[in-house]
Amino acid sequence: MSEDERLAKIKDLLDSTVAEFEAVFKSAGTFDQSRVGNGWTPAKIPIQNYAIEPMTLSEATKIAESRKARLFGPLGLMRFRSSKIVSVTPPALVYYPFWRAKGYHECFYFRGKTYLKAVPDDVIAVQVDGRIRTLASGAKTKPTLLHRATTATKRVLLAQTEPRHLTVDNATELAYQHREGSVLLNWEGREDLSMEYLLEKKTPIRRLAKRESLKSDAAEVKLTSLSFTAEDAVQVLHSKVVKPPAVFSRILTNRFEVTELHLLELPVYLFKFRYLGREKELRVHGVTGESLR
Repeated sequence: MSEDERLAKIKDLLDSTVAEFEAVFKSAGTFDQSRVGNGWTPAKIPIQNYAIEPMTLSEATKIAESRKARLFGPLGLMRFRSSKIVSVTPPALVYYPFWRAKGYHECFYFRGKTYLKAVPDDVIAVQVDGRIRTLASGAKTKPTLLHRATTATKRVLLAQTEPRHLTVDNATELAYQHREGSVLLNWEGREDLSMEYLLEKKTPIRRLAKRESLKSDAAEVKLTSLSFTAEDAVQVLHSKVVKPPAVFSRILTNRFEVTELHLLELPVYLFKFRYLGREKELRVHGVTGESLR
């Protein structure tokens, strides 16, 4: 729901009659019985696929050529032998998947409450809901000798009484809580700050019809196995935003709504080199050009 819809729903409940309010209360259930929203059935949430635009293969190749000597030993010793380091296979463009999920949890709920209302000193009795409410003296700490003497003097000279209050018990409160959150998880289900920084820089991204449609005319495209599923990502989001009210008697609405479920593909160029019978791999970040493990 939008903010206006939330406020309208609260207003409708506040404007309801006693009978309507009681009917709504009776229709409420437990935390699990009142589930609404797509977050409870993540398999039905549509996934939007995106790929981050990589640098060109020629740019990545220049970076790889400048760093290949470091794969086989100290740079000072290998600098003059770099020409003997050869490519084993053509470079590949490997895509690593990331899940980005956003959503919110909101809850309308009822809870019992007892109110204490202080009354003026001259009040003798109060009628609430057709019956007389008993007035009670305010709770106090043990008075000092001076305080007792001062109070006694006021009673005699000014006819003052102790502060008193009435109790309104068995009240039913309608309360509301709202919590938003988001997660960004890699293909293994771990949060990755470097990916968050990359996306904050407004890196060019293109929409995909599906993950398998990723292609490149310059290099062979490989897709990293997607072992961490959409359901897993939504479950992580659930653990972050869905929190039952600390105190409640009945739940009216328990909404967990996923507003965004994106599968983002991060490009990484993979190069394989050989020197003196040894083979090493070099991974070049497809956007920043950093060397990756």
